[in-house]
Amino acid sequence: MASLPKLAADLIFHLVFTNILLPEPGIQIFEQPKQRGMRFRYKCEGRSAGSIPGEKSSDNNRTYPSLQILNYCGKGKVRVYLVTKNEPYRPHPHDLVGKDCKDGFYEAEFGPDRRVIAFQNLGIQCVRRREVKEAIIQRITRGINPFNVPREQLLQTEEYDLNVVRLCIQVFLQDENGHYTRALNPIVTNPIYDNRAPNTAELRICRVNRNSGSVRGGDEIFLLCDKVQKGTSKCSAL
Repeated sequence: MASLPKLAADLIFHLVFTNILLPEPGIQIFEQPKQRGMRFRYKCEGRSAGSIPGEKSSDNNRTYPSLQILNYCGKGKVRVYLVTKNEPYRPHPHDLVGKDCKDGFYEAEFGPDRRVIAFQNLGIQCVRRREVKEAIIQRITRGINPFNVPREQLLQTEEYDLNVVRLCIQVFLQDENGHYTRALNPIVTNPIYDNRAPNTAELRICRVNRNSGSVRGGDEIFLLCDKVQKGTSKCSAL
């Protein structure tokens, strides 16, 4: 008869390798994309769509949106799509472009040594309003619908906001046969706004007539800003 210590060791071994004690693999956003300051580019502009910076990015230290993989040490594949700002998250008609991008989305494999994956050189290529339906039909044809939104909702093209997107990230784990048979639940980032659109662009003070005033208040200050829409902005001074 096996001794109690050996039985206990065998039980622990069995529990571990049947994933009872091990937490489930998962993913989380390691660094969010910078929400404002990025310009979406049209294909006809004939130039690079730029790179989506990370929220911690600065002039001296360039960072990028990144993903952290939890409780997993094997090989896998990551996909990044563009989806709408509001739920249900529908595939967006705009395209992701850059290295490892095809058919409007990003896809790359990763090895067991990767815990954090940074998405460098990803740009956003936009479509015009009249091109939205065709772009969405292409998404449907290629099976790009990570949140399984019904087809009739996808084709409600007038509801797509072309000035804002989110990144949707999904990871597929490799099995012992080398196939990507397990898909983790997709997650989405914070919204990314097109810097060209007046209602979503980052406000910038171009000129101010004075930078000091009386402690009693009552001084009149003029601020010249760009991309301000009438009736949508409010200025407060402290």
